[in-house]
Amino acid sequence: MSFTGISSLPNQGFGSLAIPSFTSPAFNRQPNKVDNDVDMGSQQSERFQEHSDSGVEYQKFARLLEALQRQSKGEGADTQLDIARILPEFDTLCSTRAQQFERRKNAGVGFQVSSTEEEHKLWESESHTWLLLETLFNAFERQKPFVDKGPEALEWSDLDLVEHLHSTDSNFKHHSAVKSWLEVIAPPTNTRIGTKRISPSTKPAGAFFSQPATTTTQSNYQDPDATTRDGVKLDEYNQRVEHDLLQAVWEYIRRGQVQNAKDACEKAGEPWRAESISGGDLYSVSTAFTDPQYDREEGPIGNKTRGLWKGTCYALAKETTANQYERAIYGALCGDIPSVLPVCSSWEDHAWVRYNALVESMVEGRLSQFNRDGPSKALPIPTTTVSSAKDIFDSIENSDDQKLRNDSKDMFKTIQTSIILGQTDQMLTNMAREARSACKAGAPLRPHMLRFMAHFVLLLRSKKSNVPKADGDYFIKSYVDLLISKQLYDIAPLYASFLPRQLQIETCSSYLKTIEGSKKERLGYIRKYGLDLHSILTATVDGLLEKSSSASEDEDIKTGVMQSISAPITAREAAQIKSLEWLTFETPQYLECLFRSNHLIRQYLVNGRLNAAYALYTSLPLAIAESGPMGAMPASLRREHTYYGDLFTARRVLEKWRSELETKPSKEDTRMTAWKWDVEMKELVSAASTELESLLRSKWLFDCILPGDNDRAHELRKLRQIYLSEITLNLHEVYFQSRDVIPANLEKSVEMANLIAAERGEETPLHKELQDNGRLQELLAQIRLSSLELISLGRSPFAY
Repeated sequence: MSFTGISSLPNQGFGSLAIPSFTSPAFNRQPNKVDNDVDMGSQQSERFQEHSDSGVEYQKFARLLEALQRQSKGEGADTQLDIARILPEFDTLCSTRAQQFERRKNAGVGFQVSSTEEEHKLWESESHTWLLLETLFNAFERQKPFVDKGPEALEWSDLDLVEHLHSTDSNFKHHSAVKSWLEVIAPPTNTRIGTKRISPSTKPAGAFFSQPATTTTQSNYQDPDATTRDGVKLDEYNQRVEHDLLQAVWEYIRRGQVQNAKDACEKAGEPWRAESISGGDLYSVSTAFTDPQYDREEGPIGNKTRGLWKGTCYALAKETTANQYERAIYGALCGDIPSVLPVCSSWEDHAWVRYNALVESMVEGRLSQFNRDGPSKALPIPTTTVSSAKDIFDSIENSDDQKLRNDSKDMFKTIQTSIILGQTDQMLTNMAREARSACKAGAPLRPHMLRFMAHFVLLLRSKKSNVPKADGDYFIKSYVDLLISKQLYDIAPLYASFLPRQLQIETCSSYLKTIEGSKKERLGYIRKYGLDLHSILTATVDGLLEKSSSASEDEDIKTGVMQSISAPITAREAAQIKSLEWLTFETPQYLECLFRSNHLIRQYLVNGRLNAAYALYTSLPLAIAESGPMGAMPASLRREHTYYGDLFTARRVLEKWRSELETKPSKEDTRMTAWKWDVEMKELVSAASTELESLLRSKWLFDCILPGDNDRAHELRKLRQIYLSEITLNLHEVYFQSRDVIPANLEKSVEMANLIAAERGEETPLHKELQDNGRLQELLAQIRLSSLELISLGRSPFAY
């Protein structure tokens, strides 16, 4: 079964997921910096306590993923990842971290041992899982093609037949790969190999053996079979040496290292034992065919009487008086299960024993099809009821051993089982359901597992495996949310790029809302990875504006009360204005930016917040209202933006005039001071009156009101009423208050009656704007004061 199809095997239930095994209440714990020096002192060790929740590890995984994604695109491929390159990298990264934790655990100084052990187990289990995927991938994607050796299978050697089986039978190939994986992940051996001692003695039997009390026969030989055949015992020292040797040989056999097992026997001075475990090689004759892909030795290789040898091994495995490790050695070599189980101590050991038996059974089945050295009646070979991977894991899960059953429920064991059985789709569905429930209960998926699941989903999808879409997206999005919570802003977009477009937009926009920093720095986080930048930034701004609009406002804003254009703005307004920066990074974003900035300025101006409106206006790029290619910017939006600029220009000059008016020299000031003030005031009066009157005579916002855009049209009409009324009163104020500096302005303040009464074509007359805003009587009262002033000067107010 190929890695591509690891979701295609028959169904097996996912089993109960124990939430405490993969959730952590410390989900939002802030990460500490990890020091990679494995020989750190006690002070450094305290910094290491945070362990796998460190941003360093997230960065390492992201950089590997990013590099492969970039290489894939550079080679003209799609976004499919190079499994052959990334799986070994993931495995190496995890195994290195596991080794670091193991060294710290063994050091036992300055560390919380239980926490370190847990982290070591997590990293080791993850390393094993990546290695399992790599092993399966290599077995099905990187195998050497089988070389046809001729049309007659009867002419093939035993080795040829088994190689053909491996090439054509996906089940055998899959079982063999899993068996090899279980051998590789076995912990390192801790062998102690010595040689047996023969002491000088007048009685040879006493030199090597100790005679059983029940035996009267004098044992005067040094026979390795004597302990089994005659019941004699080795002396105490030699018993320990033999036990250590047998345990070492078993550990080598368990790891598939038969040659190391033979070397151990030779080293112990027992070459006969080395030969006894050497009969498992399949027989072949290299002269049967020649091919450069094969590098077999010259002449016959392997054991032509392999069946007889296996029968002998089986007989030794059933010998109840033999050492348990000796029984396990020969039981493993012949594919027996019961004789090996007593020395199995882990989930992996139990799985290997059964896989070993299954593979050996399939080999024998293949050879028996061609009557190749089959079992004899005198020396039968073991038969097994294990016929599939499902049988293996069912027997483990239903074992009488409580510890073994508990181990099978470990999260990574569950994941590994689902990979082997081709049930990753069911596993992902169940795990996502459990994770959602746990998250609601306040115990979300722990960061280590969430990181693994996100990468696991990405690799499955890359190989077109069957991954439930919603569940796969759940793990990736949850991982992106985790990265955002840890402020790992530089790598969060990488993982978001693997989400569907709408989820990309939602995830990235929520993440960008939390980012502070310069405009250039923020843009750098999202410019790459092929994200829909325009939609993401637009959604970000809309979300920020919505959030700030719904926030409570400390300052009470009264409609119609005009704030000074230079007054400080509120924190809410500052946040809204800053949010629009996301739409000013590139010219294609300007349309969305202008649409939202105009809308926000209208909101500010309706509430008299000239200061906020001006701050927003000046924060925008100068080219924000340019039409762009093909006239993309609607004229109505551009004109509206320009009209706001006219309003702010007039208001700035007005406030500068008011400020200067308050500095009018007193009688005690010098004539030079009074003269300078008079000159400055005349210039400001001229500038202010020109700007205000020009704005009143323009079509300010009128030609921006479009049919069908009801809400905007209503806001624009409201602004015309408010600000044309305000500007009209401002212009009268300038004329009237400057009558001493420019006497002719008093008449102009009266002439304003003609300005507001004049018809304006399609536009609403100014008197109507003032009347609708309730300020017409206020203006008329001011014009009346001007008229009375003229009368007091002996001049008629009706002459103008």
